[in-house]
Amino acid sequence: MLSDNESDDLRARIAEVEARRVPLNAVMGWFWPWIIGGVLALICIGGLWCAASAADDGTYAVGLAGAALALLALLWELHAAFTGNIDSAQSRLLVDDAEPLVVLIALLFAMALGGLILAARGETPATSGAGYGLCIFAIVFAFANLKHYFDRREN
Repeated sequence: MLSDNESDDLRARIAEVEARRVPLNAVMGWFWPWIIGGVLALICIGGLWCAASAADDGTYAVGLAGAALALLALLWELHAAFTGNIDSAQSRLLVDDAEPLVVLIALLFAMALGGLILAARGETPATSGAGYGLCIFAIVFAFANLKHYFDRREN
């Protein structure tokens, strides 16, 4: 059994440790750009590998386009990091107003439809996969923007 003095010392040490604890969102704020950069680098390398080992023109085009888009996104992230604009990924990717949301949803709907057409008419598994991936990305991004918009309206 601890005495009152030891118990007070223990509580003081626990309070000191609690005061120095770094919140999880601050830790993720530091790791998030590194995780995004690593994923984009892997996508770029995977796209180049897909293009290098392509058996037909469609697979080559999909691999090269994927690598180019990943490289552009990686350069955008690096530019944001060097200018100090990495606050959060949400602030740059999600819209807050109703008019841009409607336009974005229409564009994402067209992108999803184009992805489905590409998947249906794709002659190779790479073009079909790219079409389905484009469709899934557009749908997920549209719902993420809708959720963000209504969460902002709620507050």
